[in-house]
Amino acid sequence: MAGLTLPCNLEAERVVLGSMLLDKTAAELALASLKVEDFSSTDPRNGLIFKAMQALYEQNTPIDPQTLIHMLINLKYDKAAGGNEYIYELVTAIINPDNVEYYIGMVQEQSVLRELLQKTDEIQKQYAKGVANIGDFILRSNDAIAHIAGKRNVRNMRSAAEIANEVQENIAKTAQNDRGILGVTTGYKRLDAMTLGWQPGNMIILAARPSVGKTALGMNFAFNAAQRNHVPVAFFSLEMSAQKIMERLIASRSYVSNEKIQTGRLNNHERAKVAGAIQEISNTEIYFDDTPNSRLGDIVAKSQKLKNQHPDLGLIVIDYLGRIRYFDKADASARQQEVSYISGELKTLARTLDVPVLVLCQLNRHAESNDNKVPELSNLRESGSIEQDADIVMLLYREDYYTSLGQKAKAKSWAKDKKGQGEEAPAPRPQMTEAEKEKNGDMSEVKVNVAKNRNGQVGQLTLLFQKAYSRFDDPSPEFEAKIAEQESEEDE
Repeated sequence: MAGLTLPCNLEAERVVLGSMLLDKTAAELALASLKVEDFSSTDPRNGLIFKAMQALYEQNTPIDPQTLIHMLINLKYDKAAGGNEYIYELVTAIINPDNVEYYIGMVQEQSVLRELLQKTDEIQKQYAKGVANIGDFILRSNDAIAHIAGKRNVRNMRSAAEIANEVQENIAKTAQNDRGILGVTTGYKRLDAMTLGWQPGNMIILAARPSVGKTALGMNFAFNAAQRNHVPVAFFSLEMSAQKIMERLIASRSYVSNEKIQTGRLNNHERAKVAGAIQEISNTEIYFDDTPNSRLGDIVAKSQKLKNQHPDLGLIVIDYLGRIRYFDKADASARQQEVSYISGELKTLARTLDVPVLVLCQLNRHAESNDNKVPELSNLRESGSIEQDADIVMLLYREDYYTSLGQKAKAKSWAKDKKGQGEEAPAPRPQMTEAEKEKNGDMSEVKVNVAKNRNGQVGQLTLLFQKAYSRFDDPSPEFEAKIAEQESEEDE
């Protein structure tokens, strides 16, 4: 970087090194927080001395002026590191090593600033050579700078007592909560009981085959969080316009079919219900972004901006992972690597913002080759990293989706088939009349399999999906009892 002197704080570096020579705790804290590259090349002696201290620590040798001199001699750094004179200068300059944490932070700040300036210079040189795709160049540059800036978020280690007190406070809050959940409500009683709600920092995967209802359920989750917890919610729709999502949301709240809302063929009673639903939705804080095929960096940046504007951001919903891009051009062979990276970054986003991130995914076609059509974790599309990164994985299955396609499945409950063999499913139930369909919103049973739950229960539950309204509801206790009875009969 010609003509520009990179920033450093040599005094802070010397205080850190001197404190390490005088106090074991200071040495351990500095060795856990810093690396050799954090020391400026403006005075190369400091980096060499820190490197020698690292070597002493790795050998379980106490760090003091005498052991340091011997290590520097062994490494042949003694002259380059300033010898006895410089070490004596470091030790005698220290008044109180207890303040070392403050100076470690100063060294880290200068290190990050140097790296940022060097990366900026590198970006400028890349631009000078020519840029084939400006959008891709901006995205990669932004990601590189964001990665460096993220290094500033260095949290000190915390004591067990401090963390235990936090847990105790959470227990007390949960006990006062009528629903007994820790995070943002899902809006569904059994799902809340299994997950304890969407918890800050968690990445949740909602996966299904196309047209089973995952977008509608994701939309219901978003509304439930915004309305019942009174928190802002971000909804990234990469496949469907915000207007279409809103039409579905209005249908779900008004019990007026989506088809009628789209065509505008509403009677006076329906118009009143739609107006009431619009008012109900308008009273929530749901923020939509419908940029098609969004880049990962754009989603991260917009989420961070919304979090800055609304510190109480309660949920981020992304519909869906398959539409997110990171590379400018990714062929099929690189797609698994791309998805793996995206999945990891979305998990990092949840942790960094301390907000639950709900990601919708498609299941691969192998799910349809299963005898009973019931999806499994292995059916997650494109990358096993999705399952690995997720805190919760939910898989959706709707039997009438397959019967409507004329496909037969072998009867088998979500629990393990005791006989190991399925039988052909019974004939489908009689079709409802048009009047019955309209009355029930073309209702289906949707099985939700909580196949992975890092911090809670796994298991299955049933939700009722009124397709005409894009609405999901809990079944009544009587309906649940009937479902349990049917599943028990299948397992016999």
